[in-house]
Amino acid sequence: MRLFVLLIAYTCFTVLSSAQNTISEILETIEQNNFSLKSLRAQTDAIIVGNKTGLNPSNPQVEYIYQWGNTSQIGNKQEFHIRQSFDFPTAYRCRKQMTESMNEKAERDYLSAYNIVMLDAQRVIYRMLYQKALLKEYTRRLEHATVIATSFHAKFDEGDVNILERNKADINLLNSQNKLAELQSEYDLLLERLQSINGGKQLDISLNDWPNVLLPADFDEWFTTNADIIPEIQSLHEDVEANRYKEKLNKALSLPKLSGGYSAESGEVDKFRGVNVGLTIPLWENKNTVKQAKLNTRAAENQLTDRRLKMYHGLKSLYTKAKSRQVVANNYRQSLTTLSNASLLETALEAGQITILEYMMEQSIYYEAIENALNAELEFQLSYAQMQAFQID
Repeated sequence: MRLFVLLIAYTCFTVLSSAQNTISEILETIEQNNFSLKSLRAQTDAIIVGNKTGLNPSNPQVEYIYQWGNTSQIGNKQEFHIRQSFDFPTAYRCRKQMTESMNEKAERDYLSAYNIVMLDAQRVIYRMLYQKALLKEYTRRLEHATVIATSFHAKFDEGDVNILERNKADINLLNSQNKLAELQSEYDLLLERLQSINGGKQLDISLNDWPNVLLPADFDEWFTTNADIIPEIQSLHEDVEANRYKEKLNKALSLPKLSGGYSAESGEVDKFRGVNVGLTIPLWENKNTVKQAKLNTRAAENQLTDRRLKMYHGLKSLYTKAKSRQVVANNYRQSLTTLSNASLLETALEAGQITILEYMMEQSIYYEAIENALNAELEFQLSYAQMQAFQID
C-alpha cells in the first residue's frame, strides 16, 4: 500500500496539467509575482525621480517692503523686488549628464538585483530536476526491491532460503521505501521554496530534463565579449562617468553665478522702476570640491578595474568547474549505459549463485555511480547558470 501511495505521489507531480514547460516560462512567472522585484523596481523608480531633483534653476525670490515715514511730509514708502539667480550655463548641462549616468547606474543596479533573484530561482529549479531524477531512479529501485522481497518470501515459505536471507531482502525493501519518501519530502521543500520566490503563488512544473547548454570554447574570448554587458560592471562604469561629470559640474559651479530681476520703489512723491543684476564671486564656498570630485573619480576607476579583475577570475573558476563536471557527467552517462549489471545480478540471485548480501553490495556500486553522475550534472548546471546569470532577461 505504501509503495502504491508513493508511486501515485511521484506520478502526480510529473504529469500536472497547465504546467510550466520551460525554465524561461517559470522565470517569467516569477518576474511578475516576486515581491522583492516589485519593491526593488519601486525603489529604483524613486531613485531616478530623486536624481532629477536640482536640474532646474533655483526658485525665484520675491520681496515686498513697506516702510512708514516718521513725518507726514516724508510719507510712506513701498518696495517690490523679484530676483532669479542662475548657475554658469555649463553647470546645467553637466548636471543633466551626471543625472543621466546616475539613472543608468540605478537601472544597472536593479538589473543586478533582478538577476540574483532569477539565479536563486534557477538554482532551486535545477535542484528540483536533480530530485526528480533521483526519485525516478529510486522508484525503479523500489520496484526491484519489492520483486526481490516478494520472491524471497516465497522461497522462504518453500524452504529454499533461510530467515536471515528473507530479512535482508525486507531490509533492502525498507531502505528503498524510506529513501524514496525522504526524496519526495526534499522535493516538496524545494517546491515550497520556489513558490515563496514566486510571491507565494503555486507553480505547476512539468520539467523533467536538464536544459541543453553549450560551454564557450574559449573563456577569454567569451569574457571579452560579455564583460561590458554584465550589470555590475555597467553600474561601476556609470559610476565612473557620473563622477567625471561631477568634476565638470564642480568646475562650472566655481565660476561666477549670475542673478537678475525687477525692482520697483514708490513714495509719496517719487516712483522708481528698473532692473537689477548681480554677480556672485565664488571665493570660499566651493573650495576643494573639484579636488574631491577628482579623487572620487579615481577611486571609482580603481573600483571598476578591481571588480572587473575579480569577476574575470571568479567566472573563470566557474568555467573551469563547469567544464570538469561536464566531462565527468558525460563519462558517467556514456559508461552507465553499457556497464549495468542489474539483469545479470537478478538472474544470479534467483539462481542462488550469489547471496542477497552480495547482490545488495554489487548493486550499491552501480547505484553510487548513478548518483555521482547526477551530482556531476547538477554541479555543472549550477556553475553554468551562475556563470551566465547576467544574461537572464
